[in-house]
Amino acid sequence: MKINPAFYRKIYLRLFKFNNMKINILLTIIVPIICYITACNNVDKSHLSINLDNTTDTIRYSEFAKSLDYIQLDTKDSCLISNIKSIYMDEDTFCLLDKRGAGIFVFTSTGEFVCQINYFGQAPHEFIDITSFTIDPYLNQICIWDVGSRSIKKYTYKGAFVEAYRTDALIRDFMVFQDKKNLFILPFYSKECPYCIWIEDQNNQVIKNFNYPKPQNDQFEFISTYCNKEVNSLYYYDRNYDQISYITPDTLYSVYSIDLKQRLSNDLRAKNPASIKLENFAMMWNFSFSPKYLLMNYYYYGQEKPYKWVLLNRNTNITEIANDIINDIDSVQTETQSIFFLNERTWCRAIESTDPNNCNITLQMINLK
Repeated sequence: MKINPAFYRKIYLRLFKFNNMKINILLTIIVPIICYITACNNVDKSHLSINLDNTTDTIRYSEFAKSLDYIQLDTKDSCLISNIKSIYMDEDTFCLLDKRGAGIFVFTSTGEFVCQINYFGQAPHEFIDITSFTIDPYLNQICIWDVGSRSIKKYTYKGAFVEAYRTDALIRDFMVFQDKKNLFILPFYSKECPYCIWIEDQNNQVIKNFNYPKPQNDQFEFISTYCNKEVNSLYYYDRNYDQISYITPDTLYSVYSIDLKQRLSNDLRAKNPASIKLENFAMMWNFSFSPKYLLMNYYYYGQEKPYKWVLLNRNTNITEIANDIINDIDSVQTETQSIFFLNERTWCRAIESTDPNNCNITLQMINLK
């Protein structure tokens, strides 16, 4: 049989045209899908937009917690602690700072009272003020920054004085890394302060300067600083930049930048702080970090209910904003407005006694999902 090349060429062209049409149809369907998926993957998950006016009623514990435990801090029926300003947990020890100047209290992990460090004075083993404190988990020591004497003073977990050394630095907060290296944080930007986040040794020698950016015109100083401290690392919230950074002895990088709609505007920040009306803006009250969740509490000036809770699911990047946070795991409720970071697995909240004859505070241990 004689083969006609023109016949096969015609068949081939028809098949090619048909396949081309199918390919074009497939491309019309698939390309938008691919573009959508790519766009979703390219969303900057480190940037959070928060509007505190868009609130729901409540955030529930069960959204981020798997269980609760309770530890009563036994002060032997003495009303020693007024309120907790900050708290740290080592393996078998709790160290907390009283909010109204009663000093630092040390308890065992079961809540047994160990000691009260309230050595106010000007003797070598005393301090004028507890400007900031942290713990050294390597040496089991409590470290106090006393701005009055410009020195760091150290004590054992049982309250015994260890040592004191002066520092030339002016700081707001600090933590101790391994080998007695101090990470210093100064979120106040002035010409007299050459650094704002850096590491020094005990001889006042700068080991590392992180070259943290400094705004030039801010006069509004946020005195408090906010850190979630772990062994040899911490998460630091800078209220000037509304930014959460992760810091180790070697690195500093931004984890989240927060676009808060109620942020104090830049033009007001450049004015005399005494002239600023404390209304219609918000600032961070505290925050707690974990691999799966970020919980933030804001104080919204001029509002009838000023405290606003923000929960970020770090896996889904879904943010929930609420007026209240409630315990739906058991029946124990509290209105205290601080949930403290202990470590990436555990947060805690203070439960104050309603019994006038019982001054003990109970720690509600929040075990995270």
